[in-house]
Amino acid sequence: MRCASATQRSMHIRGQVHPLPGIDQRVNLACSGAETVNVLSTAAGGQPHLGEAPQTDRLAAVARTARVRLIALSIGGNDLGFGAIIGDCAYDWYFRRLCWKKQAPVVEQKLPGVRAKVTAVVDDIRATMRAAGYADGDYRLVLQSYPSPIPGGESFRLNQNDSDRMFKDGCPFNDRDADWAAYTLVPRIGDMVEAVAGARGTDYLDLRDALAGHEVCALGPEQVGQTGPDARRHEWFRFLDRVNTQGTLEESMHPNAHGQRAMAVCLGLVGAAAPGRYACTQDWFGDGDPSRMRIRQAV
Repeated sequence: MRCASATQRSMHIRGQVHPLPGIDQRVNLACSGAETVNVLSTAAGGQPHLGEAPQTDRLAAVARTARVRLIALSIGGNDLGFGAIIGDCAYDWYFRRLCWKKQAPVVEQKLPGVRAKVTAVVDDIRATMRAAGYADGDYRLVLQSYPSPIPGGESFRLNQNDSDRMFKDGCPFNDRDADWAAYTLVPRIGDMVEAVAGARGTDYLDLRDALAGHEVCALGPEQVGQTGPDARRHEWFRFLDRVNTQGTLEESMHPNAHGQRAMAVCLGLVGAAAPGRYACTQDWFGDGDPSRMRIRQAV
């Protein structure tokens, strides 16, 4: 199995939609499914992932050959088992069971440990960059949270008992489970990442509501079909794909090219703004155009 590192990730396409002064090259070190141990440098106990060296080791190599200006870090979701939670909730939908009651206490138990792991990654990146000759102020380190791939239960297109919620729309979740995922799980992860950013003095980009209204199965947008993608009328996430019609299973419930482009705009805006805490939002006068995203001070 190879590392699935999307060419449309927001860090990779950032310069195409919001150029950053002084940045003319983008390097994608991310790998789908990576946990914090796969980001930590080998010296800090990091481990390879799917044939790739630890990401901070590869960052060190880049830092020695180029002048790094901005590092975007999105980590922690896989340590919490976000993908497994989604899979478990989908399984329980099939048997008409709720998953949130058993998953919620597990997540709460894991959060403090994951926060410590994310903090260790930030410290390791700082140490690695210092060893490469950088002062902390020579570059921006932006911690990003995660957008919710599904809406709350009241905003699904189809009734939770309709089999097409799975077989047509690709989002087999009970309404109560969707409420928990969208209104509790994703915000709790975001709060954890924000706490690390505050404690370690990094920038923070809150993405939890960035793609709202374009989630999988949400009322309003359509599933991307064979006629060609249109960001204004289509979803900005990949649906839960069991037969690989939209790429690999690992890409399910991740932002698609539209979603990545929207997040790219916000990352570019953060890079051009003063250091701080920001939330990525849509321009409601932008008619669903991901190139017209905005940032505001995070509350």
